[in-house]
Amino acid sequence: MLKNNKYVSYLLVLVFVLLLNFWLPRLLPGGPVEYITGGGEEGVVFLTEAQKAAMLEYYHLDQTVGVQFIEYLKGIFTFDFGLSINYKAPVYTIIIERLPWTICIVGISSILSIIIGLLAGLYSAWRYPGKTDRSLFLSMLSLSTIPEFLIGMILLISMSVKLKWLPLSGAQTAFLRSDLWIDHAMDIARHAVLPALTLTIGSLAGIYLLMRNEAIRVRNEPYIEFASAKGMGSRGIVFQHIARNAALPLVTMIIIRMGALMAGSILVETVFAYPGVGKLLQEAILARDYPLLHGLFLMMTLFVLLLNWIADIIYPYLDPRIRTAVKRGELG
Repeated sequence: MLKNNKYVSYLLVLVFVLLLNFWLPRLLPGGPVEYITGGGEEGVVFLTEAQKAAMLEYYHLDQTVGVQFIEYLKGIFTFDFGLSINYKAPVYTIIIERLPWTICIVGISSILSIIIGLLAGLYSAWRYPGKTDRSLFLSMLSLSTIPEFLIGMILLISMSVKLKWLPLSGAQTAFLRSDLWIDHAMDIARHAVLPALTLTIGSLAGIYLLMRNEAIRVRNEPYIEFASAKGMGSRGIVFQHIARNAALPLVTMIIIRMGALMAGSILVETVFAYPGVGKLLQEAILARDYPLLHGLFLMMTLFVLLLNWIADIIYPYLDPRIRTAVKRGELG
């Protein structure tokens, strides 16, 4: 029964978000035609009334909202949202081209923030109470108040503009004169450093704070004192007992945090002009590109729901108490 209710909740959330995905872009002021005739970065484009009507007809925007909504629902089941108004190419193709860049920086930042955050939280909890823990805690707390776009701007100005260590923007150097794959790989890595570092710094504090609090709670448990009384070393107590038991509540948060990193990539990719899904979403919003917005919103919604579903599956296997409660719910 409990399991069925969980799936029903996922279905209701998906239906609500899909409805919101259709109406939200249309609540924005203006439309695709207004964006084109209003100019933008490339200047003002003049369109006659006949050209405007032809454009609306070509993208089926001259139809009633009800008909557009039916076409939108058809696109969901077939994963076909038509042509992008801004890029004049299939939505699916555009997203697939941009997705690897976002996966690159989000994947790197997820691994780094998880490792550094968990280790720093464990170390801080082991030093609690003390000056080391207090200093680390205040530093991370201060870091959590800085928005990601500001972190990105600071890194951009310091490492690219002032020191000239890393590229200013983009994902790779245009017309790189080299036939060696290692040169192209290093070039891509250099461009990914600042966006990945920005996302890592932005998500580090949350993982650290949760790990620290859980580790301090576990450290006060009687079995930790018993392990210490038996003569177990500090490293064994930290990694075999404190880390293992404190990490359980963090599993769900870490997996869900990956979805937040995807959302955070919008601002970061905009700051560094990194051609990922986040930058693509920003461009689609500015251009009022309805088909592209529908495709991007659907992809992000499915990604977040998938992460939540994975967390629900993994967590009972990590904590026997949750697994027992789930079985009782199913039997009930």
